[in-house]
Amino acid sequence: MLSLASTVRLAAGTRLQHDAVRERWVLLGPERMLIVDDMARLILERSHGLTIGALCQALAAEFDAPLATVETDVLALFTSMSEKGFLRHD
Repeated sequence: MLSLASTVRLAAGTRLQHDAVRERWVLLGPERMLIVDDMARLILERSHGLTIGALCQALAAEFDAPLATVETDVLALFTSMSEKGFLRHD
């Protein structure tokens, strides 16, 4: 189960890639694809090496957003991506 103390990483065989033909970002995994919006891409790119809690604190400060809202949204995003097999967590 994901928590604010968890760290996430892309699952084996998964990569974040720009689809130039369709002008969108996607997560590509074995036999699957997930379209990601700009905010999801930014969160994924910044998550490397950080706990989810530290990432949320940085995002809340940068975007002047309520920390509780950012934590709820980021945990929901990462939980969904993990359940679909795109992320692994510690």
